[in-house]
This record gives sequence, structure tokens and C-alpha cells, in this order.
Amino acid sequence: MTTEVSKSQLLASIDLKRKEMIDTAKTGGYTSVGAVQCSQELDMLLNKYQQLLFEEENKTNPAFLQFIESMKKWTAGDGLII
Repeated sequence: MTTEVSKSQLLASIDLKRKEMIDTAKTGGYTSVGAVQCSQELDMLLNKYQQLLFEEENKTNPAFLQFIESMKKWTAGDGLII
């Protein structure tokens, strides 16, 4: 999968999750379990998108990319997927 496809898919997912969060907050309140869960999921999607942009900008630094890969493995071990 190319980075452009990944970015497009993430942007679509971000938009859907944002709309879902707004709808959930309208019906259940901003502090409802559903709204908070949507917010956390949206945060994860935004972090993934930001990471893609950051990696694109730093492709010329192999040491930095190696660090990013090691951090991905570390967070995956904690149940976080980036």
C-alpha cells in the first residue's frame, strides 16, 4: 500500500470518526462513554496520520527511521498499534 493511499484512507476514517463522535456527543453528551471512546479512537487515527506525514518528511534520516520502527514495536508490545 502506498503512502498516498494510506493517507487518503486515514483521512476518510478520520472524517467518519469525527462525524460519529459529534453525533454520539449530541445524543449522549460530551462526557458519555460513547463520545469519549470515539474521541480516543479519533485521537489514534490523527496520531497515525501525523506519523505518516512525519515519516514522509524524515525519509532521508535512516537513524531516525530506525528509531521510529523500534518505537512502533515497543508500543505494539503494550497493545498500542501505531
